[in-house]
Amino acid sequence: MKKRMMIPMALAATMMFGCASSNDSMNDTTAMDDNVTMSETQTMAGTDDMSSESSMSTTASMEASANILTYNDIISAGEGTIDYDDMFSNISDTKQHDALALIKMDPNLSTFAKLLEQAELEDDLQRLDEYTLFVPTNQAFAQLDQEKLQSLLLPENKAKLMHVLQAHVLPGEVSSLQLENNTRIQMSENSHIPVEVGVNNTNITVGGAQLVRSNIEASNGTIHVIDGVILPENAREDDATGY
Repeated sequence: MKKRMMIPMALAATMMFGCASSNDSMNDTTAMDDNVTMSETQTMAGTDDMSSESSMSTTASMEASANILTYNDIISAGEGTIDYDDMFSNISDTKQHDALALIKMDPNLSTFAKLLEQAELEDDLQRLDEYTLFVPTNQAFAQLDQEKLQSLLLPENKAKLMHVLQAHVLPGEVSSLQLENNTRIQMSENSHIPVEVGVNNTNITVGGAQLVRSNIEASNGTIHVIDGVILPENAREDDATGY
């Protein structure tokens, strides 16, 4: 049987989005540096306007910092147990909400939701007509290697965080019934994230993360909750035949 290929947002981003690439992160940094240079010049010139601008900039920076997740925030969010059957049970019709709104409604998915915002990927997702999200639970993020997690949260590693999050997004709707053992999520020209499916479409894993709550239908796509974080660097290399 011919293998089925899927492309995550990590590869589709450069074709579909302007601000979902690491280059844009670099551009954002450059713009920030330009602002600082201008502010310093105005301060040296002694302009009154600069005092007001500096105060506004400081306030904005404090507000932005308050919304940035820390390592301790993620560890705390990952405490406790999860009843997967209860997830989204208080929502009578999930199709009335878009996918981003839905994940924000479940407290067990708050880390992924906040990291999407932190990585500035929400607008990119909204540009997609339909998409599929593999959403790690808070516990999944809390179980990541401490050094790796702390590294992803550093402002200078925003592009890496974006790449990890994009690996959890597939343009288009994909139900669990469409996932098969020969399905591969291509991460680069020569590597892929494997999909493994048990008997009767049970015990489905994507990149080693198991689907624990599947086929949550949103107005613009589908959500699958997973118990692990898909890491692009753990993608498998394709063999000579591409299988």
